[in-house]
Amino acid sequence: MAVIQKASAVTEKPPPARAARGRLRRVGRLALDLGVSPLAYYGLSALGVASVHALLAAAIVAACWVLLTALLDGKVDGLALFILAMYGVMFALAAAAHDERLLLTRDPLTSGLAGLVFLGSCATSKPATAYLATKLHGGQPADPRVRRAHVVESLVLGVGLLAEAAVRMVLAFVLPVDVAAGLGPAIEFVVLPVLVAWMFWHRRRAAAPPNPRRTEPTA
Repeated sequence: MAVIQKASAVTEKPPPARAARGRLRRVGRLALDLGVSPLAYYGLSALGVASVHALLAAAIVAACWVLLTALLDGKVDGLALFILAMYGVMFALAAAAHDERLLLTRDPLTSGLAGLVFLGSCATSKPATAYLATKLHGGQPADPRVRRAHVVESLVLGVGLLAEAAVRMVLAFVLPVDVAAGLGPAIEFVVLPVLVAWMFWHRRRAAAPPNPRRTEPTA
């Protein structure tokens, strides 16, 4: 019996190693979900391909990724579908709009679309941040405090993205085109890190155990 136990201990892989590999697979999958279409778009743009054609290629890549993930998972992945919708909107706007100011609204519209998704997910059983956390960490949030934290985070991210999109939309039509084109991405690069940093701070605060109440000594 001891020999069998030793043999099984040697052949079995330690749970931490399996957990690490599972996490690595989830991180890789999330990176592909988020990055495969932007990689196609920015790669083609760097090669000098026109923006409308690069967006079309990114939308086609996103559609192929949706089909591939559906075949692998047996269901349509929500994040991959959102990326497809985002690049579809961007391509449609770039193809239809010839005014420079209308082209400047492309990125704010996608930010607004993301904000609406975050807000709408608050009314579902799995808020958007909980969905992303599940894709990254696996499992389901069992603690009610964690779920409430995800609702708050999805709500704040949704409002923040909508506010950022609204400001950039206004600037696109108020400021000169060259100024708005340079200021819009700067606003995005300021707002997004702030929102992400706040989300991580709020997540740590929600996951921390409550402080025990201190009892006053009685006289």
